Amino acid sequence: MKSMKNVTLLNLAMGSLLAICFNAGFANAQTVAGKFTLPFEAHWGQATLPAGDYSFRLESGTGGTVLVSRGTKNVAYIMEQGYSIGPSDGMSLTVVRNSAGNTVRALNLPGIGKVLHYVPSKPVRTPAAKEREIAQLIPITVGK
Repeated sequence: MKSMKNVTLLNLAMGSLLAICFNAGFANAQTVAGKFTLPFEAHWGQATLPAGDYSFRLESGTGGTVLVSRGTKNVAYIMEQGYSIGPSDGMSLTVVRNSAGNTVRALNLPGIGKVLHYVPSKPVRTPAAKEREIAQLIPITVGK
């Protein structure tokens, strides 16, 4: 009788553990989507995006690859070079302006608690002490 209770408890514990693991996979399988307007041309990864309205989609399981679209046309797949975990002020793109032009450096996603980081595709050739960078946040509205 005692061994039967132990087997039942063990089966219940294993079933609960499997249910938790199964549901955790669904919780992580989320899509983040949004829309933004670039008031100027900007470089994002290897892509050069002219001024205009864009949408993006990031699906978990893609390794941080962002699909950027303009209208109904997909214009770029951009891979993140790193990320940090933690709160950010709001959903936005961080664009840095320097002598090389405007470059997207981060995609702030507070909904999933991550900030995706990007490096410029063309490094600036001026000495670091002389280079002046100005950061600007481009707000993102949540979209589908």
